[in-house]
Amino acid sequence: MKSLHQHEQPQVDLVGFVRRHKGKMLLTIIAGMAVTLMYLALAPRKYKSEAKLLVRMGRETLTIDPTATTGQFVAPAETRDAELHAIEELLASRAMAEKVIDQFGPEMILEKKPGKMPLSERLSWLDAYNLNPLRVYSLRDKAVKALAQNLGITAGKKSNVLSVSYKAEDPQLAHDVVETLMTVARDEHVRVHRTRGSQAFFESQRELLLRELAQHEQRLCEFKDKEGVAALVTQRDAQVGLISSLQADFLRARAEQSAAAAEVDLRKRQLRDQPKLVVTEQTTGQPQTAKQTLREKLYELEVREQELAARLKDNAPQLVHIRTQITEARRIAGDEQANTETKKGINQTHQAAELALQEREAQLVAITARAQALEEKIAAAGGELKKLNAAELELARMEREIDLARANYKKYSENLEQARIDQELEAAKISSLNLMQAPSLSVTPVSPQPLPTLAFGLCGSVVASVGVALLFHRPERRVRRPRLARTPAVEEEPTPPTRSRRSEVAPVSPR
Repeated sequence: MKSLHQHEQPQVDLVGFVRRHKGKMLLTIIAGMAVTLMYLALAPRKYKSEAKLLVRMGRETLTIDPTATTGQFVAPAETRDAELHAIEELLASRAMAEKVIDQFGPEMILEKKPGKMPLSERLSWLDAYNLNPLRVYSLRDKAVKALAQNLGITAGKKSNVLSVSYKAEDPQLAHDVVETLMTVARDEHVRVHRTRGSQAFFESQRELLLRELAQHEQRLCEFKDKEGVAALVTQRDAQVGLISSLQADFLRARAEQSAAAAEVDLRKRQLRDQPKLVVTEQTTGQPQTAKQTLREKLYELEVREQELAARLKDNAPQLVHIRTQITEARRIAGDEQANTETKKGINQTHQAAELALQEREAQLVAITARAQALEEKIAAAGGELKKLNAAELELARMEREIDLARANYKKYSENLEQARIDQELEAAKISSLNLMQAPSLSVTPVSPQPLPTLAFGLCGSVVASVGVALLFHRPERRVRRPRLARTPAVEEEPTPPTRSRRSEVAPVSPR
């Protein structure tokens, strides 16, 4: 059993609602369709011209301008989507619109018909009071706005193709606008990817670096002439080889000198033991005149002594004197050796040894002089090597400056060539934007479209008819019955609501 009373809820009778307002709804639908048909009949026809651009990989994508890099050209980190978006911005920019308007004129872009005065000009008398809501401050700005509204730019997903379209009341005008926009966009795309003045800059820098390189090379040439350096590595290797050869000769000369000195000492000792003269012939028993004469003299003395001894006494002075002479003669005769004839000559061994000694002494002097000369040459070669080593640092510094100047000159020459190529490409109007589809020329209007317009008008008319019916609809009043008191013991069942008749409903206000 429920303790609360149930309230009666009003129910909406859709069928009755439609029957009640069917006249107004039908008139509204007819009026809406009439307006739709009138729009279809009077609305200007819009024609569309469409072209497609293929954005391929080109120098604008892969390289940086020579003035923006310090080394080799590098690929940018931008994605293809960013590049396509940049080209979209270029096509939709005001600069592109103004270039197109300059070629066609604002009146043609606005598609003004001759002899027809727009409403803004009719209200031009309000311009002095700034009360003209349709006032045109600049016909060029209005043409730019109209061109931007009629221009459509879309990029395909995962594609390098851009679709460019333009709508106009004249199909030829739409075609010409798209064609002109394509031409201008390609020229501007080449222009914006080039830095103005880069070629002149690189030409001046290249001439300056060429002069600096010539100065460095001239200083290097003068330094080599002054120091006598042609090929440092070759000369140093040759000098080291010469020093090694001289040292080897010096060591051999020292060894020969020691050997020659030892040989000279030995020959001198041997020469002292050899006599200069030797007996070449000796004859024994040959008479000698002096001894024979002495023997004869002794014999005469002996004979004289016999004669005196016979006549004189032993102590007689004559006898004593003669005996003394005999004694002395015998002594002298006794000292005389046997008569031997000897002939002496020059010792050939001594003479050969002396000649050999003189020869070795001369060789020793020559070897000593040779060793001294080699020592002096080694010292001179060592000085030349030190000179080359000292000149190596200065030569390396000058060559490093030349290499740096040559590298800078080469880099600026390459950049100059890149700038020249960019200028030639700009002059030749070569761009990475390729026309994939030429602007179309179609006489089939794209706006307004009959079927979608009729469907939209029908839907709008139905909605408007419902709104009109709701606007004029007045809700009905119903007579409420008095509520009956209920006892707690007995629960009454609710009576179903009964629909009141029209006679029982009193209108709120007369129609």
